Amino acid sequence: MIFSPLALFAPPEREITMNTKTTVTTTKLTAAAAVGALALTSCGNGDNGGDSDGDFGSVEVPLSWIMTAEFAGMYYGVDEGYYEEEGFEEVELITGGPAATPSVTQIATGTGLAGLSNPIDVGSFYDSEGDDAGVKVIGSVFQRNAFAIFSLGDNPATEPEDLIGMSVGVAPNNEGVYYAFLDVNGIDPDDVEMVSTGGTAEPLSNGEVDAYIGYATNQAIDVELDGHDVEYLYFYEHGLPFAAGSIIATEETIESSREELKALLAGTIRGWHTALEDHDDAAQVTVEDWAADQGLDMEHQLLTAERQAPLISDEWTEENGLLTMSDELVADTLEAIEVVGYDVPDDLFDLTLLEEVYEENPDLIEP
Repeated sequence: MIFSPLALFAPPEREITMNTKTTVTTTKLTAAAAVGALALTSCGNGDNGGDSDGDFGSVEVPLSWIMTAEFAGMYYGVDEGYYEEEGFEEVELITGGPAATPSVTQIATGTGLAGLSNPIDVGSFYDSEGDDAGVKVIGSVFQRNAFAIFSLGDNPATEPEDLIGMSVGVAPNNEGVYYAFLDVNGIDPDDVEMVSTGGTAEPLSNGEVDAYIGYATNQAIDVELDGHDVEYLYFYEHGLPFAAGSIIATEETIESSREELKALLAGTIRGWHTALEDHDDAAQVTVEDWAADQGLDMEHQLLTAERQAPLISDEWTEENGLLTMSDELVADTLEAIEVVGYDVPDDLFDLTLLEEVYEENPDLIEP
């Protein structure tokens, strides 16, 4: 059972984060970019793209959690040689986990060209570090987050008000988003029994609680694989439509290494196009190669790959490109950060690099 966090920091007065994952061994994996001719024209480093001489050298990219299918696009960026074609000698994906330094902290302190995080994580970092945090979101893998309150089919909560009188399992690190969900849906917390649980949905499967807060692409899959029908209250459908899978970089890096960041974005876009083409292969690459030492379940990772696909690619990205964000999504995400309880700069998002990537390489929208 592998779980994706929304945040690793919290307001000091409540000590709330949104990590819903269980403890696993944290490792550091190195992936040299594969060599090979690819049909897709290289892009992201000017009109001619990068080259195989490795102009940008070797870079590190800290991830927000252990290797699961949620990072499949970056695996393909390495395995298919996309990052190498964009000009990198090597892109090293640094796995995260409960024992790892949070990716936003690594990026802010100089480890990595860019990292994978979440706007809520970044908001929490600003809350602890102040306006000098200096981290920007330069792209978003997920157009919609997979967070949900889910219940069993024989006692379903199909609307937020159905939670009134129910018990909801909430890991301590998820209290922030739990209260935010109740708040935006006009539900008095006193009308719902919050049960403090661990980071798995076992209490729901075992009948100890009526509902659980977690990821439709992760904990909920475990409940389904236990043989239960599951009903979902997706956050993005009920007042908290924030983005997820944020690609982050410091303001200094954006200024000093703009071409490198654009090349990384281009390689990641190409990798996600490949990952979205074949969910079975994405699951296999995850389980057998990148997470070979983690004992992941193939069926679980396949369901994750399938379920996350429409959250990554939708009508907006089909027209504007993967990783991009609409003005509406940016505004919704900033509002969600505020509802959870964090203050961030209005210019937290810098999407100009992606604009340049697609202007220089329009074929990336539909390769």
